[in-house]
Amino acid sequence: DGQAPIGPATTRGRVPDADTVIAAMEKCGWVQAKAARLLGLTPRQIGYVLRKRGIEIKRL
Repeated sequence: DGQAPIGPATTRGRVPDADTVIAAMEKCGWVQAKAARLLGLTPRQIGYVLRKRGIEIKRL
């Protein structure tokens, strides 16, 4: 959909910080697959990051 990545998400297994993940999720309307693409992650990886960082998913 033409969105440029916010920044490199992982460098040798580093997990993006909560602010970066939340910014990506908000930009993508809290759609994990879109936010994952934006961050250069797989949907599975972003699910892990959300759990690890304790970020609750907003339900619309």
